[in-house]
Amino acid sequence: MAGKENDNHVLPGETIKRFRLYQPLLRLWMYKEKRNLTISLISEFLGIPVELVLEDFSHCPDWNKSEDELVEVSSLIDCIDKLLGEKELREAVLVGIGKLGTSLLKNETIAGSGLKIVAAFDIDPEKVGRIISGIKVLGMEKLESYVRQMHLKMAMIATTPENAMEAVDQVRKAGISVVWNFTPTIIPESEEIVVQNSKSSMKLEKDYQKILARI
Repeated sequence: MAGKENDNHVLPGETIKRFRLYQPLLRLWMYKEKRNLTISLISEFLGIPVELVLEDFSHCPDWNKSEDELVEVSSLIDCIDKLLGEKELREAVLVGIGKLGTSLLKNETIAGSGLKIVAAFDIDPEKVGRIISGIKVLGMEKLESYVRQMHLKMAMIATTPENAMEAVDQVRKAGISVVWNFTPTIIPESEEIVVQNSKSSMKLEKDYQKILARI
């Protein structure tokens, strides 16, 4: 695997692979409100030698930590995201709040992966205004202004199959460049958007990593 360059910093291919392993562990740790850990603990959880973990995180600016020194989980997550160029794909909007969309809002796998759904939208006036898992459902007329104000790049589509393409067109016009599709409708890619069509809720983490790997 070739190295990846971000801000003129080239990461070795093997380091990138290990960063992919660190990400879900660190984000799950953060999700469970555990704010600190040691490099030796990462090594123990993942079975990666301490020396390699220290070497990997030495790519972080101003890194000078020892294996048993407590470090902030958030700082490690931010470092990996910056080095892999994934910071802007940590937040997404969700379009479609039926049974599928509601389950996505409540899905711990998504939260554990580090992806945060920050807003939900639907065309049904009876759903607008509801609060699900702390997220208020907004009307579709507010989608474009919200996406542009928040500088968001990813949208998750969980509408009915017949409304999927219309929803994609709306998020594209709002400035979204990555679409994660959960409907049975196969959405084609274009020069404007990257598309991940997911068929199983059992593979959310893998599909999310596929999205990150393609950006």
